[in-house]
Amino acid sequence: MDKKFDAALFDFDGTIADTGRGIFNGVYKVIETMGIDPPPQEKLRYFIGPPLHDSFRTAFGLDEEQCLAAVAIYREYYSARGIFELTIYDGMEELLRKLKARGVKLGISSSKPEVFLKRIVEHFGLTELFDVVAGSDINYIHSDKSLIIRRATETMRLPEDARVLMVGDRCFDINGAKKAGVYSAGVLFGYGSREEFEEAGADYIVASPDELFEIVTGE
Repeated sequence: MDKKFDAALFDFDGTIADTGRGIFNGVYKVIETMGIDPPPQEKLRYFIGPPLHDSFRTAFGLDEEQCLAAVAIYREYYSARGIFELTIYDGMEELLRKLKARGVKLGISSSKPEVFLKRIVEHFGLTELFDVVAGSDINYIHSDKSLIIRRATETMRLPEDARVLMVGDRCFDINGAKKAGVYSAGVLFGYGSREEFEEAGADYIVASPDELFEIVTGE
């Protein structure tokens, strides 16, 4: 059977890996250093998905200067310790290897800085699986998800009629896929919800890597 999609792009945080521990520890470091009142636990989910600068503004109401200071504190912690405080989701590496073996082109499209993404995939032995790793620059400039998706597909040099699926765990991934003109799938094992994906208009909503395999390959 011919595969259903020619390429699959994956968000990283909350999609390939549960990165919450490292991200939240970085946020707590900012809270401690800047003397910010600790937020309700549910506010921490603001930091999974959108660019970090936007998350600090949304979660804590910081002004521009404070956001820049918060990002600098966070980055110092994250680059030294938090970057590897994560767990690859069960079944995800197996999924990637199976898709690669079937000739599906694979990529990462994330608002996370690209330099961090490349360090992580190398550390966990995943570099060989991806045709492209696309993220924002270190200052979170060019972090618009749709532009990152487009850059990834251009780097892959796909044919014009290629079918591409963007896989993510938040509405930002679904919205970015729509703007970039590709299909989208929301995963329920990350930090998003079925309601969030339905509201964003995801083409698929899946509960496991096995379901993703069926969608991508048509098997």
